[in-house]
Amino acid sequence: MIPIILMILDLLALTALTLIQFEINFGFQLAVMSSIYLIAKGFMFRDVMSIIDLLCGVYILIALLFSITSFIYWIILAWFVYKLFFVVIFNAIKFS
Repeated sequence: MIPIILMILDLLALTALTLIQFEINFGFQLAVMSSIYLIAKGFMFRDVMSIIDLLCGVYILIALLFSITSFIYWIILAWFVYKLFFVVIFNAIKFS
């Protein structure tokens, strides 16, 4: 159950980053909460994947505060798709 909750929160963070990247006006709170979630997860778990999430959270804050759009978005998008793919596959195998 916890991986599914983390997957949903990762999807929300990816949504916030996508809205920032394409300069769509939305609530400031979504991006801030998503970046805090990713940064906290990086400090809590302290493995390689969570440290990369921490860096993604820092990038969300920087992109939000300075209105930066760059190719880094596509790298982060690939990272989240990679993670979400394996969470879905793992849960499909686990529950079948």
